[in-house]
Amino acid sequence: MKIVNYINDKNIRKDVEPLFLFSFPETERPGPDIFFSSFKKESNVLYAFYDNDKFIGFTSLIIYKDIAYIFFLAVSPIYQHQGYGSQILSTIKNTYKDKVILLCYEEVDNKYDDYEKRKKRESFYKKNGFISNNLTTEEFGVVFTVARYGYREVSFEEYKKIFIFGFGEFAKDYIKRVR
Repeated sequence: MKIVNYINDKNIRKDVEPLFLFSFPETERPGPDIFFSSFKKESNVLYAFYDNDKFIGFTSLIIYKDIAYIFFLAVSPIYQHQGYGSQILSTIKNTYKDKVILLCYEEVDNKYDDYEKRKKRESFYKKNGFISNNLTTEEFGVVFTVARYGYREVSFEEYKKIFIFGFGEFAKDYIKRVR
């Protein structure tokens, strides 16, 4: 699988943007222009993944001190359930092996209509070595479970600083700890 960094190839936007818009509800993502302009910051990275020139998916991360936070990860629906998501996570774990890797996923609770989908997502991350960071947050009105891969837990204060570092002061107003 080939990995392309957005900073080195702005052409990947044509592949990433439709999947970004399709994969994440409007309430859980910034607009595309804000998303792509965030990669002007050295701390924010976007990788696109290709297999024999077929666009497979992408991930975006915020790198903050000893933490690599996976902000978005998506695999094209036609390539899901073929091991590509695990390969992408493996690439991230190898690339950032000296860092704690964080990600979050929507709260898993049977009160949600898409409970089974949420449960599968949680299972996928657990299968790939992510464990609970003992932190649940509400971000832009959505409840998330924070998971980690690495040697230590990340505090809520650090978690909030990641967003401020990656997106600016306004971000702090949209994140709160649930438990």
